[in-house]
Amino acid sequence: MGKKRALILSLALGLFVFCVSAAEHYHVNARTKRISLEVHKKLKLLNKRGVKTIKSEDGDIIDCVDIYKQPAFDHPALRNHKIQMRPSSHVQNDHNSSQLVSQIWQRSGSCPDGTIPIRRIRKQDLLRATSLENFGKKMPVHSSYSPTDDKGTVYINSNRVELGPQVNRSAAILLTTGYNYIGAQGDINIWTPRVESPDEFTTAQIWLKNGPGEAFESVESGWVVNPKVYGNGATRLFVYWTVKGLIQSSGCFDLTCPGFVQTNKDIALGMVLGLVSSKMGPQYQTTFSITKV
Repeated sequence: MGKKRALILSLALGLFVFCVSAAEHYHVNARTKRISLEVHKKLKLLNKRGVKTIKSEDGDIIDCVDIYKQPAFDHPALRNHKIQMRPSSHVQNDHNSSQLVSQIWQRSGSCPDGTIPIRRIRKQDLLRATSLENFGKKMPVHSSYSPTDDKGTVYINSNRVELGPQVNRSAAILLTTGYNYIGAQGDINIWTPRVESPDEFTTAQIWLKNGPGEAFESVESGWVVNPKVYGNGATRLFVYWTVKGLIQSSGCFDLTCPGFVQTNKDIALGMVLGLVSSKMGPQYQTTFSITKV
């Protein structure tokens, strides 16, 4: 009788373990399927159908997309927007001639008139992000800074101005009050520095900010090494914009969210730069200009 009871108990326990294991397996499969569907939906939203596809030597893919079908026009405020192809004003250029930014993908082809080149986002790009909602965005400031961090406070004509947290950053800052500016321009040497962690990134850029402390609107442009967003340690051309500063993640890199309108058919945001400086070797630089339209 005891052996029979032990056998029944063993069978019951075995059935229970099997049921729990099957339930957990079903739960994992359901979650994996849900994530896969969400990733597919996000990719469909980000990657617009192009009239031409170019495969770059470095493995990235370019889609030549109708200029009025780029991601910016998914934003409700830009649905009927008429693109201004050239700025109404410009920053004085001291150079005698302007050269096209050299990018590796340009060796494989070019986009036709009326289109812009857009780097195709892949599944692995989305899976590297902390979440699909945060893809292409910087980490909000409250996640990485504490109230005791240095706010970079300066005084101009007795006016207190907070630059925002200046942590692990070297910067030359031109700060002005009471003036209107049409833009800024600078020559930036191009390098490929290494980052210590996949979650870190480094840039050399122009950054125009308007507004107090951490609650500002801004636009940035230059080169970046950002394995988290782009998947490797290559030096890439980038822009980043925001309308709510670093407190709320309102903007994004390149064209990974609606808002930034691109007009140039020869330069692709987020793509690898072709010419990079080397120590004791050739030096390469690019002129970056941000101008009010």
